Amino acid sequence: MQITIDTPYVTVGEYAKRSGQSDSAIRREIELGRYIIRPKTEGSKSAVLINMVHIAMEAAEQAERARGGKDKSQAGKA
Repeated sequence: MQITIDTPYVTVGEYAKRSGQSDSAIRREIELGRYIIRPKTEGSKSAVLINMVHIAMEAAEQAERARGGKDKSQAGKA
């Protein structure tokens, strides 16, 4: 499996476009710790950036669990 990530971080607004979620739903997920964001210095007013690498890794792990942990060499074997 190969996953291509066009950028390591995206803004909340960009992630909302890509995922179909609202900004407020995404911010809630961030507060709950479900999305990892780029660390900011205290008092910084820079944009909140969501870590797309982590999301891709989580998706790959979920897919692997759904497959039952079979690797390519075992695929199709009973």
